[in-house]
Amino acid sequence: MGQQNCGCGPCEKDESEATSRVEYGGGSGYALDKAAEETIFEPPTAPLSLKGSPKAWGPVEAEALATALEDSKSSLSKAWAKFRGEFGVQVNIWGSLAIGGPQRGTNSKQKDREGAKKAIESALAQFESDPFEAANSLQTAIRGPAANALNNATLAAAKNIQTMTLQAARREELSTLMSQKDTAVKMAPMHLQQLLEECRLDAKLDSTVREALDLESTHT
Repeated sequence: MGQQNCGCGPCEKDESEATSRVEYGGGSGYALDKAAEETIFEPPTAPLSLKGSPKAWGPVEAEALATALEDSKSSLSKAWAKFRGEFGVQVNIWGSLAIGGPQRGTNSKQKDREGAKKAIESALAQFESDPFEAANSLQTAIRGPAANALNNATLAAAKNIQTMTLQAARREELSTLMSQKDTAVKMAPMHLQQLLEECRLDAKLDSTVREALDLESTHT
């Protein structure tokens, strides 16, 4: 027998079925499952907002990060000054070798030295206007003609510049990021973790930044 109806209006079951047909629109079960799956498994680069407490990042914390950035820029300037001094000593050594008379393989070595001197002097001149690009030029130089022409002290000073340049660049990137704390941060958590590691902040400031970004702290 069919379902009995009281005659005064649609029963509850009829209303439920009607609602179901409206909500699902006749879509297949596979399509619904697929939609649910895409909702659960969001891409790793989904926008990440600053979910920490509003008090986790304020003027005091921003000032601390700004100070850390200035410290890194100061250290970078000192690293370049150190390299300039070491390179000056290296050039003097090259001059002494030239005065000492021709040696075996002198032509080849002299060509390397001249190439290294030209490339490094160009990087040194570039530092005042664009320290980050100067670091790139220096890195290219020590991987090229200067690779076998520089002594260990000069090479070590050049590598220190690369380290300090990376730190300063990452701290500047982080400062820009934290100044946009009221907007969504379109960076994957893994990228943020790497960014903080390369910033090399002190433990207290690092923990504060991680709290504001809702990242797991590496400090206990």
